Amino acid sequence: MNSVRIVADSGCDLTLELVSRYEITVVPCFVRFGQDMVSDDTMSVEEFWRRAAKLEDAPGTAAPPPGAFQMAYQRLISAGHDVLCLTLPKQHSAVYNSAWLGAQEFGPDQVRVVDSRSISLGMGVQVIEAAKRALSGASLEVVQRAVENLRDRTSVIFVLDTLEWVRRGGRLDRMMPLIEKLARTFHVKPIVEMVDGDLRLLGVARSYKGALSRLEEEVCSRLPVEILATVYTRGRDAATDLVGRLAGMINVAPADIMLQEVGPVFATHAGPNALGAIVVRAEGP
Repeated sequence: MNSVRIVADSGCDLTLELVSRYEITVVPCFVRFGQDMVSDDTMSVEEFWRRAAKLEDAPGTAAPPPGAFQMAYQRLISAGHDVLCLTLPKQHSAVYNSAWLGAQEFGPDQVRVVDSRSISLGMGVQVIEAAKRALSGASLEVVQRAVENLRDRTSVIFVLDTLEWVRRGGRLDRMMPLIEKLARTFHVKPIVEMVDGDLRLLGVARSYKGALSRLEEEVCSRLPVEILATVYTRGRDAATDLVGRLAGMINVAPADIMLQEVGPVFATHAGPNALGAIVVRAEGP
């Protein structure tokens, strides 16, 4: 039986330290600044925001080509590994299709592509779980089952401070008529959830503080949790405060809750001062 290694696209928002520790191969997505297309592994978060600030319109994103995934798979297979690849959700990204096309010259017992049905660290925690299982010697089948179990218990709840970036990116087109109808009357902050690969509007608040209170209520409604993480775009102080409150809710130290500023893929569609919680519900008895 071959050992297993994990491939993921850069939408998983994992740090270089975690990628190295768990021997994860990350295939970079692309960010579009006007007519300029840039691989997101070639710029820091700070550079992304500097370049985005110079644009009249929000930046865009593009999936890696199938050949990038094919090369990643081939390198690992040549080294004697089977491959599990996790991607951003196919409902909202072309990455899954690109990863799947890149796998077609290999057999299903060599490469399997799994839709994480999540974003940012919602995908990232699945990638880490898969990599831990793989490094422990689990088979491709066992690793895939473990990831799918975790995936089915994962949701990402986030607050948007501005509607402009998500409106231009088109990711909330189905919800925008309702949100904009409310926004004509109030200056609202939407609270959105991604679960099972789809986005749904949980509610709106008239202030950022009110939106964060609603986010905390939503986390409470999902207790007990197995994993809790927090992501943000800019606004680290607000994210750190949220971590402290969430830690008190589940009776853990703040250091036990992963805190990560997201990379360009999520930031491109969320805009500045977005704040989210990744919740993995505990398995039932």
